[in-house]
Amino acid sequence: MKPFTGLEEKLLMKRVVLGDKEAFAEVYDFYVVKIFRFVYLKTNSKEVAEDITSEAFMKCWKHIRALQEKPKEGISDHETIGPLLYTIARNTVIDYYRKKNEDHVGISEEMKDRIADKRQNISEKLIIKQEVEYIINVIKELRDEYQEVLLLKFVEDLPNGEISQITGKSEGSTRVLIHRALKSLEKALNTKENIRNSKK
Repeated sequence: MKPFTGLEEKLLMKRVVLGDKEAFAEVYDFYVVKIFRFVYLKTNSKEVAEDITSEAFMKCWKHIRALQEKPKEGISDHETIGPLLYTIARNTVIDYYRKKNEDHVGISEEMKDRIADKRQNISEKLIIKQEVEYIINVIKELRDEYQEVLLLKFVEDLPNGEISQITGKSEGSTRVLIHRALKSLEKALNTKENIRNSKK
């Protein structure tokens, strides 16, 4: 299924606001795998990811339908279905960890395959030549917000504008955060590489 254009997403949003279940089914079919992967990489649990994914779609449906009760506000030009779903999924994961009293958001083994598919691209951007497994282990040591933007940018392939909507930051702040995350990852990799070389 090809990605929705911006206009198509806005039209789908309006149809869902009016209660069109077929429109929301289109949204579900397109995004369910993406949202599940996003949640799974954050929770490392298939069962938890399935539950949170289902909950995220239910919350999204209720949120969009609730807009019908606010005709004066209308639909924001900046509120499109994709970023809205990721935001809801992200917040639901945060709630899950709060309930579990777990602050760390891990990255699962599945990320290895996802990163491997883009290895050359990531290497060019980060000047990284180490093995994918090694990179993932270093990413796990970064701050949670760095892990998140690296996941959204290089695994989910989302543009900065959508990442900013998901994280609630401005596009400028998002660009800075991604830059800092990349620099932090590069620094961590270089530090570990120096330590490894010193032990040889």
